[in-house]
Amino acid sequence: MGIDICLVELKTPENIGFIARTMKNFGFEKLYLYNCQVGESSYITASHAAEILRNAEKINSLERLLSEKNLVIGTTGITGVKEERYLRRPVFYPDELREFLKGKSASAVILFGREDYGLSNKEIEMCDVIVTIPTNPEYPVMNVSHAVAVILYELRNETYRVEEKCYATGEEIEKLIEYFEELLRESRYPPHRLPRTLLMLRRVHKRALITKKEYSTYLGVIRKIKIYLQELYGERNY
Repeated sequence: MGIDICLVELKTPENIGFIARTMKNFGFEKLYLYNCQVGESSYITASHAAEILRNAEKINSLERLLSEKNLVIGTTGITGVKEERYLRRPVFYPDELREFLKGKSASAVILFGREDYGLSNKEIEMCDVIVTIPTNPEYPVMNVSHAVAVILYELRNETYRVEEKCYATGEEIEKLIEYFEELLRESRYPPHRLPRTLLMLRRVHKRALITKKEYSTYLGVIRKIKIYLQELYGERNY
């Protein structure tokens, strides 16, 4: 499993440096920065992990980055998360996330959000799974650099191999969902249920880590169904 780290709009330069240092402690190398405040103090706190900061990739579009990944992992410090809110999206503790990822070889990214309120609801919605750290309910929110340390510590023993070409990307999964949407609309699926159904299908397929070969076969089956229905009932009436 090739796991990268993406920091979202961190405003404290020292936190970014500490996170780079933690990444090097546990063997993680690739860092993405989305609207983060990197300064001289970031390099000071990074210490011997300064090369991770120098090599960090600044991105302008979070959506584009996530579409290139096989699995997107979001983080939250909010306890008592209701599963229904995330439409059956798994909410893992760090050790449970390690077990979920064990044996998988894919390209994944973990998102860590702002110091004051973490990831936004919109950003959480773009994630395939969620990880949260069990803390004292009287004071549940951790410093973001400490949260990174806890999660990366749990993931340190895995053998990470980046094999992006083995699994369908987020962009490819979106193509699959588009076909599903067409079929559902033409089959008179209840319109009010469509958004939630498509969201569920999107997350199930992303979480399954479909291989390129499986994706190709799957897409071929759906195309055959569409062609058959078009021939049977006509282009607009099936």
